[in-house]
Amino acid sequence: MNLDNLYNLAEKEKIKIYNWYIENANGAFINIDKINIIALNYNEINTYIEEKEVLAEELGHYYYDAFYPFYCDNKQLISKQEYRANKWKCTNLVTKETLKKLINAGFNTSYEIADKLNVSKKTVEFAYNYYKENNQLEDL
Repeated sequence: MNLDNLYNLAEKEKIKIYNWYIENANGAFINIDKINIIALNYNEINTYIEEKEVLAEELGHYYYDAFYPFYCDNKQLISKQEYRANKWKCTNLVTKETLKKLINAGFNTSYEIADKLNVSKKTVEFAYNYYKENNQLEDL
């Protein structure tokens, strides 16, 4: 999935995207009275990959209902919801089908796969580990 696909997905879901300064964050998903907003801190986003991954994670909050209050101090809730949003990001940017194809085509490292998919190594590794732990890569 490329960055344009992610913006189109947000538009299809009627999620408004705004450039907004957020201290200590590159993005935030906000749901107020069933109005969905993604705030992206474009001043802190430096690359195509960063923008793609931040937007994908914020969409993950929307698709997995991974919300928590803006000024939440419940670290367990935050961790759980961030994990869910990150799972959506990683499994949509690195689908198991694409991952299998690349591994079978000889892409042997997470760096090679990340470069091919325009994502971070961390995203590839999360997706790989997620699929492996859930027995979704058994035929490799």
